[in-house]
Amino acid sequence: MKVQSTVAIALTCVSCIVAGPPGKNTIASSDAMTSLQFMLKYLPVTVAEDNGVGNVGHGAIQGRVQTLRENSYSKRNCQLYSAAGSTTSSSSSVSMTSNGLGKACSFSSKKDYGSSHAMHAVFAFNQVQCCNACVATDGCSAATFHTSNSDHSGGRGPQSWEGFGIHQPDVQAAKTTGGLSVDDLEKKYIARLGDHSVMDAFMDYSATFFTYDLQSYLDAFKADGIQHFTGQWLDGKDTWYSLIFRVPGGTYVLELVSKVKPSGVSSMPQIEQRMSSAQCSTFSKKVSTPANEMLISSINRASSDLDGIDDVYTNLFKSETSYTLTGDVSRRCYKFSKGSSSEFDVCFTNRKSDSSKDEIFSVKDHEENLWAVHAGTMGNNPSVSDKMTDSHGGYSISSSGISALKSHFKANDPFPITSSTRLAYACFQSYVIDPTGFSIQTGGPGGRLWPKCGGDETLV
Repeated sequence: MKVQSTVAIALTCVSCIVAGPPGKNTIASSDAMTSLQFMLKYLPVTVAEDNGVGNVGHGAIQGRVQTLRENSYSKRNCQLYSAAGSTTSSSSSVSMTSNGLGKACSFSSKKDYGSSHAMHAVFAFNQVQCCNACVATDGCSAATFHTSNSDHSGGRGPQSWEGFGIHQPDVQAAKTTGGLSVDDLEKKYIARLGDHSVMDAFMDYSATFFTYDLQSYLDAFKADGIQHFTGQWLDGKDTWYSLIFRVPGGTYVLELVSKVKPSGVSSMPQIEQRMSSAQCSTFSKKVSTPANEMLISSINRASSDLDGIDDVYTNLFKSETSYTLTGDVSRRCYKFSKGSSSEFDVCFTNRKSDSSKDEIFSVKDHEENLWAVHAGTMGNNPSVSDKMTDSHGGYSISSSGISALKSHFKANDPFPITSSTRLAYACFQSYVIDPTGFSIQTGGPGGRLWPKCGGDETLV
């Protein structure tokens, strides 16, 4: 991917940034730095502000990024270098050299490395994010951060100036007793997805983002040999286009959706509607922006039992259904938010079985594996976090839903978790584990929301 070696920064109106963290989707990573490097290179994202010193923090090697808010930056402002060359004076630059994973960079204010030894450039809100980008990137020894009035820094957790979180942590101490390791699960995804030439059920374990134009992503993927799937679909009146790919270093699948038809694509199979009609209407009004930002539409899971999902999400979570599709591909979406700044769907898809793919690893196998890990690692102790609870969404369940869940868990103690359990909780982050085996973060680190966790935490 071609990136200019010297990057000019476009200023923006800080007041345009909407308050409040907009939610996240977290998937456990087998190689967090490979994941982080990929996302920073190809997507309009920044290293998460609280990713830790040298990408180590919160007890993990952190591959966490946040999408750009609309109109925050127009061009990449952190230039990476394979070697630290000679510097020139620059009042709007900070240069740095990497000291490796878990360590802060060595910074030089008002210095610019120029164009010698330039690699690609990435987005960053501050010099520490730029440092962490270099730490994550193979072959990067140095970087120059170009400052502007758009910069931000500081604060614990997602900040109001950051977008949706795409988080891929490697909590090395967490266990997967009873089931597949993250590395082995990644191999199952790779085998199922193959060359990405056809739509696959494991593409439904994803997060969907609107972006105005797919062309820049497709051009970069083709140039660098990144496997991807492209498809087209109708929302009832308009044609939309989807680009689906797996982030290396784990099982995180991303889907980018646009109304602008990409060029140079030999085949675009017809697939089912991928966003709710309400989301299509919202994103149809968006216009092109210089950074071609990614705006969250939905967190997605495959499911072997949509009726079981609907029972939990409607009757216990008290969620509003936002989209329903029935047929060989059935899909149910529910409306959620995080804070007051964003609203997105959580969608579940059931596809007609593909016997050859299911022999490799089926959706039901996936669910059974996650629950086997919860059973084998947590067992009768909700205070023990297993590695698969790191695969979770961050969004708000309504107060009535929380009350219903508390009553349900008091009357139906899910512990000890067994291979047949399909709804449970964990104390850390007040996780709820839904029927797919994925979790939802409903509270803070204290985790006192559920019966065997103290039961007195206020919702965050």
